[in-house]
Amino acid sequence: MNELEKLGIEIKRDEPLAPYTAYKIGGPADYFVNIRASADLPKVIEAAEKDKIPYMLLGGGCNTVFSDKGFRGLVIHNMANKIEVHGSQMIVESGTPLSLVIAEALKHELGGIDKLFGLPGTIGGAIYGNAGAQGVEIGDFVVSVKIYRSGQGIVEEPKEYFQFSYRHSFLKKSHEIVLEVKLDLPTLDPDGAPIEVLKFRAEKQPKGKVAGSFFKNPTANESAGFLIDKAGLKGLKVGDIEISQQHGNWLMNLGSATQKDILAVARKTKEIVKEKFGIDLEPENILIDEHGNRIDI
Repeated sequence: MNELEKLGIEIKRDEPLAPYTAYKIGGPADYFVNIRASADLPKVIEAAEKDKIPYMLLGGGCNTVFSDKGFRGLVIHNMANKIEVHGSQMIVESGTPLSLVIAEALKHELGGIDKLFGLPGTIGGAIYGNAGAQGVEIGDFVVSVKIYRSGQGIVEEPKEYFQFSYRHSFLKKSHEIVLEVKLDLPTLDPDGAPIEVLKFRAEKQPKGKVAGSFFKNPTANESAGFLIDKAGLKGLKVGDIEISQQHGNWLMNLGSATQKDILAVARKTKEIVKEKFGIDLEPENILIDEHGNRIDI
């Protein structure tokens, strides 16, 4: 811990992870730090590597489901949320909630991303997974992204580098860390009133301990939620995890759910959809064990 302690930041020990996640699931992390400036992220990562402490980055906690045993290492909670607006361009630190990015854009009469209203998580997570809704993806508006590349430091790469596609970016292969995003947005369309988008999403989305869509849509014309509904799986429940009656692709923590509950429901859902329709559902959410290894569903 020598290098981390030299940074002079507060290091929490045995910090419960559940409060930092959308599902409110997860045991304690051995070490936990809050980062409030993107420039500090590389410093913490480099210090953890020198101290030989495993680490992982946490943003809005929407797509990661931690182990009930927690994480044996350092969790770096990215809370860097500075926003600058220059004409049609926005420069946003990676820990900024997507909802705040959209709100700031609207203040400056900038649109495009207003269709992403209601999506959970941070702008960094949105870039990582190319978040989208209503026919719009965050990658549509990216000019460049400042990233931290292990062994090389901080670099800025243009949009093309990230190979944006449906719920995918090159970051899923490269594992580079998003520090700052530069967006270019069109003038707000008065006919695309954000309040209507909010109303539409509010009518269709469950409330509570939920984290958005669990599975990716298998095709542009066939949604995972439709297949799950058609398979009669709404209301499927294991422990305190239930497939929402309101939206087939949303899992709900009804109280004290565990990662094991989510895993059981997800595997059963995948099995039945495959059996009925011959389609392999692929999860958007990532389940990890206490050492940070991804758990197959």
